[in-house]
Amino acid sequence: MRAGVVRGMVAPGYEAVARVFAELLASNSDYAAQVAVHRHGIRVVDLWCGAGMDSDSLLPIASCTKGSAYVCAAVLAQAGELGLDRAVAAYWPAFAAEGKGDTTVRQLLAHQAGLVGVDGGFQLDDLYDDRVLAARLAMQRPYWRPGIAHGYHGFTIGAMVGELVYRMTGQTLHAFYETRIRRPRGIDLFVGLPEELDHRFVPLIAPPELGSDDRVTAGSLRGVASTVPIADRIQVHNSREFRAAGPASSGGTASARGLALLYASCLGSVGVQPPVITNKTAAEWAQIHSTGHDLVMGRPSRFGLGFQLPDEERPYLSARTFGHDGGGGCWGFADPRTGTAFGYTRRNVVSDGDEAGSLARVVQECALNTSEE
Repeated sequence: MRAGVVRGMVAPGYEAVARVFAELLASNSDYAAQVAVHRHGIRVVDLWCGAGMDSDSLLPIASCTKGSAYVCAAVLAQAGELGLDRAVAAYWPAFAAEGKGDTTVRQLLAHQAGLVGVDGGFQLDDLYDDRVLAARLAMQRPYWRPGIAHGYHGFTIGAMVGELVYRMTGQTLHAFYETRIRRPRGIDLFVGLPEELDHRFVPLIAPPELGSDDRVTAGSLRGVASTVPIADRIQVHNSREFRAAGPASSGGTASARGLALLYASCLGSVGVQPPVITNKTAAEWAQIHSTGHDLVMGRPSRFGLGFQLPDEERPYLSARTFGHDGGGGCWGFADPRTGTAFGYTRRNVVSDGDEAGSLARVVQECALNTSEE
C-alpha cells in the first residue's frame, strides 16, 4: 500500500473530487481516508489514500452508525408496523416509568425525549450492550419534559431504537439490519463486525494532543450525555469487543463505499435491489422535526426523524438531505435533489476542520454540472 498516493477512480465529470482529495493528502502527509459517491445508484467516486488504507478497509464510524438504526426504524414505519405518533410504551411497556408514558416514537426519534443519559453517568460497559442500556433508560426520569425542546441523544438513541425493533420483531437491531438491509445489498457497513472480516479492520489513530474537554461541566446536560472521555472512546472503538458488539449509537464499522451504498439504497434501486424506503418515507424522515438551540450541544442543531439535517453551515446541501456524521471526521448522507449518496471515512481522528465538507461541496458541484443520463 502506497501511503502517499491517491488511488481509485472517478467517473467523467467528477475529476475535481480527485483533485481536492489529492490536495488534502498533499497538505498532510499523515492523511488517511476514503471517499465514495453514488449518483442515481451508480458509483461515480471511489478514492482512498494513506497508511494502512485500501479500497475495502473497514473503520470505526462512531455516530455514523445511527443512520443504519434510523433506516431500520423507517422500514418498520413504512410497513405500518411502527406508529410514529404512538407512545413508545405501547411497544415497550417498561418505558412508561418516571412520567414517560405519553412520549411518542416521533419525539424519541426527534431527540426530544430528554433521555440523553442516566443518573450517575455511563460506565464503559454500558456502551457495549444496547439492551442493558435500554433497560436503564426505561427507568430514567427525562432531563426535560418530552416534546418541549431537543438535545442530541448521542449515546442513547441507538439503544432505544434497537429496543423498539426488538419489541416489534423479536430480532435485535443487528439481526434485522443484517437480514433485511445489509446482506441483500452487500453494504459494507456492519453493526457488529464478524470475526472473519477482522483482517479488513483499520484502527483509528488519535492525535498526540487529544485530551479531555475541560469545558464540559459534570452534571450539565452535555456532561450527562458524554461522561466517557474522548481518549477512552477511541480506545473502545478500536477494541475487538466493541466492534463485535456493534451498539447502534456508535459501534458500527464501515468503508466509505458502505456508507455511500447505504444512503444510495435509500434514494432508489441499486443494481437489482429495490430501494430500502420509498421517496415518500425518505421525505418524511428528512423533514425538520427539531431545530434551534440544542440543550446538549449548546448550539443550534437540526434533526429530522433521527437523521441530522443540513444547516446554514452547509448551504451546498439541499433541504431534503439526510444523513449523519461521526466523531473523528466520518460522514454519510443522501441528497435527493441531485440523487447523490456520499460516504467518507478518516483514520486520523480530528476535532476541527471540515475535510468531509470540502469533498461534499465539490461532489455537489460536479453533480449539478454533470448530465444525469
